[in-house]
Amino acid sequence: MTVAAELQIISVGNSVPVKDTWFTIHSAFQHAVNLLCPEGIVSLVSKEIGGGPNNIVLSGVDFLQLKSAKIEQGNLILDGAKAPLSEAKLYNSTLHLNDISKTDFLSGLQIFERILIRDAHPLSSAFLLDRKREKHFIMPFEKNLRDRLKSGVDKMLDGELSAIKEIRGLGFGFTPQGDDIINGMLSALYVYQLLTGRSTTERREKIYSLAKGKNIITNTFLYFASKGKFFERFKLLIYSLFKDENSIISATRRLLAIGATSGADIGTGFILTSKKYLGLEE
Repeated sequence: MTVAAELQIISVGNSVPVKDTWFTIHSAFQHAVNLLCPEGIVSLVSKEIGGGPNNIVLSGVDFLQLKSAKIEQGNLILDGAKAPLSEAKLYNSTLHLNDISKTDFLSGLQIFERILIRDAHPLSSAFLLDRKREKHFIMPFEKNLRDRLKSGVDKMLDGELSAIKEIRGLGFGFTPQGDDIINGMLSALYVYQLLTGRSTTERREKIYSLAKGKNIITNTFLYFASKGKFFERFKLLIYSLFKDENSIISATRRLLAIGATSGADIGTGFILTSKKYLGLEE
């Protein structure tokens, strides 16, 4: 048996289907397994990954050895080991920004940008925030990637949404950099709506429609971002922007730990779009 007897469900995302479901394993990593079901993707993850709209956070699992997973009669069953879903905490992916100050947000965003530029992976898209970072792209493939990302993102920020197709699926990583940037942009548009009361729903839906590709994992992330449903690390990062600098630094480091460049790429898209819509673009 690949699942320990002490299997425990820590939290269940508020978009996880809890009806009887047989899953097919899509991909497995040290701290996560992505499962296919009729509703899309459900991810079994460790506490290190944290909550998300479609995440089930677990302890007592060797994710790389998992062979089977299903939900049956209110229980999550992994390789025969069973744990009741009803005993788990519900993870709420909704972002609440009540009685918040746009001034505080902008102040926190500046700190976030500074830390991201300083600490992001050399080949992340953070060069879009600080062009001195372009020097890290040395090989011809890297330079081509850099130039294509720059061209596509510049067009998108100028309102040319068709440029989404130029960066969709582009770049390094399990979730390509172009998709992660779009993810951050969608999240920023939702936060802008909360800050200003100006609806961005139609624009987010259009961006998601243009950004969808053949990668079901990135499609899932983009879908939730378009609906204003946040994964724990990014949700905590946004809340940290209204707190002290140490809180922002800590939350930024947690975000940057996502993948090789994914956290930095999502953050870059979020910063660029927030600055654009709030009138702070350079």
